[in-house]
Amino acid sequence: MKRLTPSFFKTRNGENVKPNWQYQVATVFVFLHDGHCFACRRICQQFAERQNQFEEWDAKVWFVWRGDFIPEGCQGILESGKVRQNWLDNDAAGVLIVDRHGVVVKQWLASSGKGFPSPEEVLSTVKQIALQCPE
Repeated sequence: MKRLTPSFFKTRNGENVKPNWQYQVATVFVFLHDGHCFACRRICQQFAERQNQFEEWDAKVWFVWRGDFIPEGCQGILESGKVRQNWLDNDAAGVLIVDRHGVVVKQWLASSGKGFPSPEEVLSTVKQIALQCPE
């Protein structure tokens, strides 16, 4: 299993933020192309519509955009590419679920030919993590 190194991202305002996965059962990182990508905007909207369901299971969803454009209705953070390369094994887009110890529990790479997982599929994995005994 891969353990992630905490990293800083930028907000739309240029502020640095560091996702803190120690405080949730799971943290979901949705790495998207830039805000001009129609498919990525659609994925962002699908996950954003279910944000409350993720929060009910003590999970935080972070939308990570490449470039400097975040489309309306899709909150998110920006990154330069270093984190994307390291965390996604050089892929351009994908989804990672990280537990409270920074360990990648599940990973989907968009280039695998299957595209992005559905929010329901990701939520199912989050529920499995939440129901496991922490010992």
